[in-house]
Amino acid sequence: MIRLKKTIRNLLIIAVLLFLFMQFNGLYFSPVQALHASEKDLHFGPSEIVHSFDYGDSRYFLTRYEDFVSCPSIEKALGVFWRYGGGYGSPNDKSRPLFYQEAKGEGDWRIFGVRNDVSIAYLEATLHDPEGKGAPITLTCKEFYDDMFCLIREGEEHLMSITAYDKAGNIVYESKYRE
Repeated sequence: MIRLKKTIRNLLIIAVLLFLFMQFNGLYFSPVQALHASEKDLHFGPSEIVHSFDYGDSRYFLTRYEDFVSCPSIEKALGVFWRYGGGYGSPNDKSRPLFYQEAKGEGDWRIFGVRNDVSIAYLEATLHDPEGKGAPITLTCKEFYDDMFCLIREGEEHLMSITAYDKAGNIVYESKYRE
């Protein structure tokens, strides 16, 4: 009986220490818990999760809250836990046929946003590397999730232009940043 009491006591101590360790280090058991904690810390949300996907050791969420859109990354930590990184919401400018944000993380680049014009069937983002070496890279997005999209690539890319097309291949929206 004494052995059973000691075992129960030790298990309770371990559970309390694990809880404290997770709280002080911002660790969560699921990526959704980490996302909601991130939004709570930013006084944003709770947002609707439109789509989520894994890339590397991270999970990305396309989210919508009122007229704001975001694509925060949730990082895997210590093999079984999740930790949120930087994330913020941007107001959707509905006067533009295509609203998007460019974001850079640790070792990745992404562009996410909303198509406000339903005639947009796909979009292309043209990138070049920071040193200007090599040919431009074109990423194509043909999948939209409740009119939201995300393109992601490893490295530190720089957006040169983004072009949106309708089903017939006509340009609906074009924006150029760099040549």
